[in-house]
Amino acid sequence: MNPIKAWKTLFFGPISARPIGLFRIVYGLVMVMYLTIMTADFELYYTSAGLLRGEDAAQAAGPFRLSLLQFTDNLSIAHAVHWGTLAAAIAFTLGWHTRIASILLYAGMITLYHRNVISNGGPDAMPTIMTFYTMLCPCGKAYSIDAWLAARKQKAPSEPIVAPWGIRLLQMQICLLYFQSCVIKCQGTTWSNGTVMHYVLHNREFGQFDLSFLAGYPLIINAFTHGALLIEFALAFWLWFRPTRRWAILGGILLHAGIRPVIVVPCFGETMIASYITFLAADEVESLLRALDPRRVLAWMGLSARATANALNPGTPTPAWQQLEIPFGDERPAEAPAAG
Repeated sequence: MNPIKAWKTLFFGPISARPIGLFRIVYGLVMVMYLTIMTADFELYYTSAGLLRGEDAAQAAGPFRLSLLQFTDNLSIAHAVHWGTLAAAIAFTLGWHTRIASILLYAGMITLYHRNVISNGGPDAMPTIMTFYTMLCPCGKAYSIDAWLAARKQKAPSEPIVAPWGIRLLQMQICLLYFQSCVIKCQGTTWSNGTVMHYVLHNREFGQFDLSFLAGYPLIINAFTHGALLIEFALAFWLWFRPTRRWAILGGILLHAGIRPVIVVPCFGETMIASYITFLAADEVESLLRALDPRRVLAWMGLSARATANALNPGTPTPAWQQLEIPFGDERPAEAPAAG
């Protein structure tokens, strides 16, 4: 295959907008949660009434990290920026004026992040970085109010097709982050010899639960350490290929679910897991939505209740509500045979 043609196809070949639309909803909900959690100690971290006062915020950020909140001590303005950013996150999640909402969301996120760069770290930078890429992606072309209004205007729904160059940049950023994280960790001795989890488990400053007893089992510590490295390295490459994608996503979910009890970093794991959706194909998104369809759960509960009742009381008639058959997914009733 011609490499130039393959490169153009990768970045500009039309694809379905459904994966990026689903990503917008999940990531938007994570941002709403992130900004809501920020409300608890907002004045401590993001206003002159907290850690950085006066010109301290501007001096700590440097000349290239500008923020509106570095030039004012007015608490009302700071709160207005916070609540305005939250409103933009809600509009972005709903897909209402999605492009404008993504720009306002990024402006609010970068304003808050640059206000206090001392206590912010890599996990705090990720929502800002991800939000930047959403401005470049056609996030509102599917599963959004914008798409619904466009379909009403055309009087016929159509399959949303978009150019994927913005999505590819976002995907490359995610894979580069995992690859770089893995490389940096391998340069140290504690990750290479498999002992780093010993120190992490004894760090009570960020830990949610006391799991230090696991440090008494060297094999478990070693497995956790090298397992995390293996998963991060796999995520950098396996997400791109359909046969390995599901295993990479499963590994990523297990990785971030395992980090959560040990190190409390609000919304970081959720942000990274949401990014996996951008790698899905349209049919994989449809399969995922069918699997998460609540009607499946209700149908399964009805079947389970019916089977239990019949086993315990064979002569008892099945209640009417348990006799309901709920069609979903691609299931269709069989056609009646032609008369003849």
